[in-house]
This record gives sequence, C-alpha cells and structure tokens, in this order.
Amino acid sequence: MADRDHMHEVRRASDGELEGYVASDGDVWLALTVFHGELGRAATAADARAVVHRRGLASLAERWWWLARDTGAWRIVVPVESSPGRVRVALGYYSLPGVETATVTAADLAAGDRLVLQAPEGVEVVPIG
Repeated sequence: MADRDHMHEVRRASDGELEGYVASDGDVWLALTVFHGELGRAATAADARAVVHRRGLASLAERWWWLARDTGAWRIVVPVESSPGRVRVALGYYSLPGVETATVTAADLAAGDRLVLQAPEGVEVVPIG
C-alpha cells in the first residue's frame, strides 16, 4: 500500500482545483482521487498525474467498487459527496433518495478497505435490470 502520508497533490492548472493525488507504491505510482480511491497505476509519477488530470474529478460521477474490510465483500457504490480524505457513497448502482449510504475515510483505506474504478479480477459483475 502506498505511503499516503507522502502523497503529492494534483491541481487543475486553470483554477487550482484539487483533482487528486499521486503516491509511490513500491515500483509503481498510484493515481488517487481526492478521497484516496484508486484511479489507476502507472510506471512514473508523470503518468500517474496524467491519469488524475484525465479521470480525477470525472470519476466522482462513476460507479466504484468498494471492498469493506469488515465484510470482506465487494460492493458497487456511487459517490454522493466527497472531500479530501473522505467520501460518502450510495450502496448500489444508483444514488436515489432513501438509498443506504456509507462513509469511507482515508483511514479506512489505509487500514485495508479498497475503492477502485475497475471491477476486481474474479469478481462477478451483476447485470443491471
């Protein structure tokens, strides 16, 4: 796991908006969202920054996969609101009134939870509808 204490901010050049972070994780660089979810992995810091610029803020409107360490199960979630170091997610495919939500913090991710955009290998994707 990346040393999240040594993450580097990635900001949009036009207005300084925080788009996410990059962090070294052994021999790869992680591209991370503002809430520390994993956007992808890259060979260099520059490549990881490019991923953050391309996908960081846009990813807030996408479905994510969340592995909660207390259940050991992967769930599909949708970010409802985010801030540096935390995200509130709707559990399931859609964020609608009354849908159950959960908050995932940077501390949760450092302790073993995972938030990723791509379906993890071996996890079956349940069709919508």
